[in-house]
Amino acid sequence: MKKTIIGIIIIFLSGLKLFSQNTYTVDKFNISFETIEKLEFSIVETENVASFENNNVAVDIEIIPIEQESKKFIKNLKKGAKGIAKDFGLKKIKDGGKLIKIENGYYVKGFDFDEGTKYPVIIIAALNYDKGIAYEISIDCYNLNETEINRIINSFKLIK
Repeated sequence: MKKTIIGIIIIFLSGLKLFSQNTYTVDKFNISFETIEKLEFSIVETENVASFENNNVAVDIEIIPIEQESKKFIKNLKKGAKGIAKDFGLKKIKDGGKLIKIENGYYVKGFDFDEGTKYPVIIIAALNYDKGIAYEISIDCYNLNETEINRIINSFKLIK
């Protein structure tokens, strides 16, 4: 009986570790997201792009002062996200919908190809009027299932 209880506890704790969330926050950008993936972080391109990646996923968050963002993007985030997806050369672009935790946020899903391998790419267009920031976010999902892709999308939130 004792061994059974200890076994159940070990399996439970292993499961928690396996599905534990990692929160990635960029204070300077006033944004965060979560994933079960462990990602490496770097800030690139004149410090306006934060990049997180491993072999399964890459998340790039670019910030642009709202006054420097295109009027088309600001007026219609759906068209802004689609425009970025087209600029990236993505194929089969489909509407994703509004972001759950960012009031002024929209995403689309498309596909990219690398050495003949097709993988999903999510493009998020969002605005933080309080901080005067526009976000152009790409999520390259090399080896993720649909559940984890949606978990990442739905976890994005603005921070104070």
